[in-house]
Amino acid sequence: MSDRDDLLRVDSTGTVHPVGRVASQILRARAGEWRVLRAPNDVVLLRPASMDGSILKLAGEMRTPGALCDVVALASQSGWRGELAVLSEQGQRSFYFDAGLVVGASTTVPEERIGETLYRFGVITREQLEAIVRSAESTGKRVGEAAIELEFVTAEDLYPMMARQVEEVFYAAIHLTEGSFYFYDRFDEKVIIRRHNLNAGALLLEAARRMDEMKYFREKIPNDSFIPVPTASGKKPPDELAEVCAQCDGKRNIADIGRRIGQLEFEVTRSLFQLCNAGFVMMQAARPQGPEAIVEVFNPALAAIHTACDEAGKGADLREGLSRFATGGGVYDPLFMMAGPLDDGTFKPERVAKNLAALAGDDPDAWLVQLLQEYVGFATFQAESLVPREVLSNLSAKVTELLKPLRQLETPPASRSAE
Repeated sequence: MSDRDDLLRVDSTGTVHPVGRVASQILRARAGEWRVLRAPNDVVLLRPASMDGSILKLAGEMRTPGALCDVVALASQSGWRGELAVLSEQGQRSFYFDAGLVVGASTTVPEERIGETLYRFGVITREQLEAIVRSAESTGKRVGEAAIELEFVTAEDLYPMMARQVEEVFYAAIHLTEGSFYFYDRFDEKVIIRRHNLNAGALLLEAARRMDEMKYFREKIPNDSFIPVPTASGKKPPDELAEVCAQCDGKRNIADIGRRIGQLEFEVTRSLFQLCNAGFVMMQAARPQGPEAIVEVFNPALAAIHTACDEAGKGADLREGLSRFATGGGVYDPLFMMAGPLDDGTFKPERVAKNLAALAGDDPDAWLVQLLQEYVGFATFQAESLVPREVLSNLSAKVTELLKPLRQLETPPASRSAE
């Protein structure tokens, strides 16, 4: 969302005009009469003219991770009853408080729905989840009910997963770096499918611990797509890490391992961090699968190089040099046919994939990586003479970082003909 997408303008008559597209969408969805509440000059607060009697006790903005901690602590220690609605670009998460306990939660974030939670814990497969969703849509039943009816899970399996869902939605909200929150003094009991009694203070402490620990984990394990590769240490891992270590086969990523042993990203990442420090595994970026994924890895690097040259007023020189390089290489013309380069120097992944399919060879992915490595290498080489020295060092580091996922594919394949 751009800086002006959510912009409104109030003219001298007090009439409100949406300037941005998002602002227009928000207002259209709220057609009707509203009351303007008294507020400081830099805030406009509206409530429906026909309110249901609920009172907005707290509202505010979030600009830093953990900004919700004080709000949750206040609600917990004061024994408030009500709904805490947390909004961000991801969607809306709501938590229902009663006497210091979190008794339920709801979310519009797709990956936090109960079906996805069951899949991430390995309780159901992706195919079963798709069948559950189809059944729920056709019958109008809830996802959990459909899962039980299809006999993919039992009620005994589902209930603890719903509690874990509440916890994970809570942790995700606490870790938000930007958004807004609203605390209402009541909630509708009908929105709570299953009532849980989770101590808000304990959840808050766990969220804070996860936030602190994950900062260290991310230094070695950036995300759940990374793959732990066993090392030839010859040592036996500690008992508490043995289950995770046994799942490290050099092919499964963190998400895969979590589904196999019924743990989510944080727990698996913590165990792998310890295994990595002890020398049992080494972390490797996931290998891009297929030509489209490979092109999508190279595109940000190409865009970065072109942006740097454009800002230095040398974009035309870069593009001219790359055109000569591609034509002289022979194979680039059929590979890039109708795929680009686009204005920002990137290529259309789907078109490159189609062109690659028409070229001979036993290992198309590795061959494509070799060609694009050489293309980006030349672009970087040419940029050395086009951008200021102080820009070049940052650019080189950025390109290297962007191409990290390709390290597994850097070994050149056997020579291959493009005919």
